[in-house]
Amino acid sequence: MSNFPIIMAAPNGARKTKDDHPNLPLTIEETVEEAKRCFDAGASILHAHVRDDNGKHSLDSKLYAKLIEDMHKALPQMLVQITTESAGIFTPADQARCLIEVKPDFASVAVREMTGNGSEKDIQFAQEIYAKVSDQGTAIQHIVYSPDDLGELLRIKAAGILPDRPLHALFVLGRYNPGFVSDPKELDLFFTHPLEALSSWMVCAFGPSEYDSMMKTISHGGHARIGFENNIYLKDGRVAENTASLIRQITDHQSVASSEDAYRALT
Repeated sequence: MSNFPIIMAAPNGARKTKDDHPNLPLTIEETVEEAKRCFDAGASILHAHVRDDNGKHSLDSKLYAKLIEDMHKALPQMLVQITTESAGIFTPADQARCLIEVKPDFASVAVREMTGNGSEKDIQFAQEIYAKVSDQGTAIQHIVYSPDDLGELLRIKAAGILPDRPLHALFVLGRYNPGFVSDPKELDLFFTHPLEALSSWMVCAFGPSEYDSMMKTISHGGHARIGFENNIYLKDGRVAENTASLIRQITDHQSVASSEDAYRALT
């Protein structure tokens, strides 16, 4: 594991549009250009979403393949993480199909989405998909939206439902708060679980407290996911120009992991 924090750029997400910010990247070309700026700012990983022709969140494997291909050509040093976020649209079967068709090096998967309602049938399906994805060489970062989700992740790992691979988690702050506004204090609730069971943990935070949440995360040995997916405001309250400018707030005074270290740590 890197001695320095890993910075992941999350420049768009599933829901925001250019009405939220004119520089929000929606097309593959725009996403690659923003990834270049984020890499120059110190990010070593792109958390990638793709949109369809209407700008809607998509899990289209061909779109993901195109994005990965273009990223490899333009910025081969930067690791690409695809997401299987359901966004209230896609089923676990849709998410699994995306992972198996794209065969990415790295992907994010929400625990509560992949395990469905927790029935025996749903858990068996999740176990089979996790095994297939592991066999094809895809590393998973498990999204946990709450401390309860983290507890469930640790439970299914201990129960053998997850493959015997390093366990990476993303803690989400503020997802279910009014107005999607997070508070760095929320991180303390995740600390009630045995984090030593995780190979790595990273945090993203909704709203203007993103900077303070990332600084607290880094001070406790975690990694930071930063970007317009969750927040468009600089620490002084001004609207940021782009995700790269949010990242520079951290990297201008904090040494961060190289792309090589990030790749070794998370895949």
